[in-house]
Formats: sequence, C-alpha cells, structure tokens
Amino acid sequence: MRSLLRNQQPVFYKLYEGQEEIIDEYGNPTGSYIPIYSSLKSAMLCVSPNKGNSEVEQFGSLEDYDRTATTADTTCQIDEDSVLWVDGADTSGPYNYIVKRKAPWKNSVQYAIKRVKVSEYEAEQKLFARKAEIEAAVRSAKNQTEAEHGLDQPSVEGS
Repeated sequence: MRSLLRNQQPVFYKLYEGQEEIIDEYGNPTGSYIPIYSSLKSAMLCVSPNKGNSEVEQFGSLEDYDRTATTADTTCQIDEDSVLWVDGADTSGPYNYIVKRKAPWKNSVQYAIKRVKVSEYEAEQKLFARKAEIEAAVRSAKNQTEAEHGLDQPSVEGS
C-alpha cells in the first residue's frame, strides 16, 4: 500500500553533472557558468497535491517547497540538484520543478519539490546559445589564423 501503482505518475528528470564556464569569442573566461545535466530519465513517483498547512513537517522548518514526491525505490537517483518535469510537462520544453530536499528512509525516499518559472529555463537556454556562438567564433578565428599562416597544410616529411 505504501507505493500503490494507481497513485504513481511518471516523472521525468535530469541529474546535475556540474557546470561549465562560458568562454568569450577571444578565449577569455566570462565568469558566467551554465549547468550541465544528464540525459532525460524517468521514475514512477507518488506526487502530492499542493502543500497545505495540515502537512507533517517531514523536512523540518523548510517551507520553500510546493509539493512532495515519494517512491519506495530507495535506489532512485533523483537528488537535491535534479530538475523535474511533473504533471505531464513537455520534456522538450522547460522543466517545471526542482528538488529542494531529499529525505531517505529505510524503505522509501521523499522529495520536497518546488515549482520554478519558465524564465529561469529560458535564461539558461540563452546561455547555452551564447556559448555555442562563442565556440563557433573561436573555431572560425582559429581556422582563419591557421589558413593565414599556412598551418592547415600537411607537412612533408624529409624536407
């Protein structure tokens, strides 16, 4: 009964793998970072309705979450840096929840999740696009420099 299938729904997620510093078109670090996430994965979780005042304080005094998600799969990889697509959100679009806290127990794991705005995703996507533009400009400049100095020509052995 603790993990009744009829109460579960598919939740898609990506695990945080780190961050990468953005390099400008001149090869200099900008001081801005973009997060790097794993490929899209899924899990069956029991997601609560929106948080109310009568809930048990599972996460102590943490009130910066909207809902909880629970699973009996104690090997579930979702952690506190994961991003989630909940309630059938389109996985080709922005994620709509982030994990605020993970509370493992002997035979279950509960997550405090918070709804996020699409603008955060759009800002992140703009950073990815800017990074791609800069990398293309750096490659172009490198190729141009190599062509100007004849570095792109194969060397002839024995010369």
